[in-house]
Amino acid sequence: MQARPPAESEDTLKIFLESQSGRIELVTGRDSEFLLGEKTSGLGVAQKVSRLTRGSGVGASYRGTRTESRLADLHVFVRGADRTATGTLYERLVSIAVPRAGGPLPLLVAEYADGRTFELPFVYLSGLELSGTASGPRMAESLISIECPAPFWTARDALSFSVANESSGVGLLPNLAQLPVSRSAAIGSITLENPGDVDSDISWTITGPGGPTPISINGVGFVFEAVLQSGEVITIVRTPTGVKVLDQAGANRYADLGPAPKFPRLPAGISVVDIEMANASPGGWEPTTDIIQTNRVTSPSLRVSAEGWQAFGAGLARTATGFYGSDAGFLALTWAAASTPEAAVQVQVPAAVGDVLSASLSVLSSVAQTVRVMTQFVDYAGAPVGPLTLGGSVELPANTPVVVGVDSTDLDPAPEGTVGFRFMASVDVVGGRSWAVGDTFAASLGIVTASPARTVFFDGSFEGAGWAGTADASESVLFDRVRVNQSTVQGFYKPRREVVY
Repeated sequence: MQARPPAESEDTLKIFLESQSGRIELVTGRDSEFLLGEKTSGLGVAQKVSRLTRGSGVGASYRGTRTESRLADLHVFVRGADRTATGTLYERLVSIAVPRAGGPLPLLVAEYADGRTFELPFVYLSGLELSGTASGPRMAESLISIECPAPFWTARDALSFSVANESSGVGLLPNLAQLPVSRSAAIGSITLENPGDVDSDISWTITGPGGPTPISINGVGFVFEAVLQSGEVITIVRTPTGVKVLDQAGANRYADLGPAPKFPRLPAGISVVDIEMANASPGGWEPTTDIIQTNRVTSPSLRVSAEGWQAFGAGLARTATGFYGSDAGFLALTWAAASTPEAAVQVQVPAAVGDVLSASLSVLSSVAQTVRVMTQFVDYAGAPVGPLTLGGSVELPANTPVVVGVDSTDLDPAPEGTVGFRFMASVDVVGGRSWAVGDTFAASLGIVTASPARTVFFDGSFEGAGWAGTADASESVLFDRVRVNQSTVQGFYKPRREVVY
């Protein structure tokens, strides 16, 4: 490894020494407390040993190549402001490069500007023995010899992919949002790219219920033959002493593998991974205690927004409206006599000074009609506080529910004196049409939240939601959910590189 110009060193790659004792950067190409010198070697391609068989004929037969442990020398200058400072820095270097008994090996760490980080564990051999010719009042120079048992630079962060049953049918479907992958035509077969330049160890986690589970990479693999119950988890991982197959309790389950199992590594580049699990389950969703949103609208709380209109009859109800695909309170207006376009419904919810709200209603008219959205903050007496916000016109096709509303970006925060918020869907008296006998105009219960954008309607009767107080008479809260008892197979691997540069 050679020193590079300062700009390239700073912008592309940084090299560190790291252990439990701390971390130092080995800078190339410019002055630093720790400078990586030009005599550094062994950080390129690791040593190779090729096997050649010689017979009675001409030449030899090639039998393959293996990679030896990596031997490297780190040419390090330690520079301090004076002899005392240099000594302190040198002690810091020693504490990091020479591991403590029983602790993990120290690391060479390569960090790229794009966030990729690769590690190379090493064993200290020699070179930190100070001599008078290698040290001075402000500088100490060492050629540190190290050996790396695992010769390849390995990514610090593992990449993962999963195959899961996302539907009620039997079989597994790939879910690969975290990786640059593409799905093939076969269920459970995926095309996977390993961005490293050498193969990578891959570990597997199989989560029941379901089984048997065959897994292969480019046609080579194994079968975990046992049928797992819900809650059973099998981990298959390669260790320096071999492959371990353990369940969630730590018990050895190697005997549950099929005949002649093979555990291939994931090659660099593109590979095809085939995974199947018989009797796989999609599982279900369970709410957590984490609240996503609170719907401030109670049930029922819609009302006619004008007094003295005698041409129609109105009624409140709570039934399946079809507006949001669930039970929701709604207000239906039915005209008993012909009338001018005036009609409106509103939701009113508690609000406080500074609230930033989003709101929506689903409205339904038996005839084509034009409506406007209006909002107003009010005080204790119901008097307006601040201006009336008037939205644009929305065209309603006949007998077609349409969601109308406002996002928080359309509204200012609630002003001083606010105790309530009104949200109205009003027929446009200019663009609207007159009502005939039997015409209807209805609006659903609606939703008002502190979300920056309008959200899908929910109330306490929804799956994953609950009432904040008395059912059908209080705010409702929507909880985050987690999937449980889903059959999955996950793969984890860390890309490896021969060289960092």
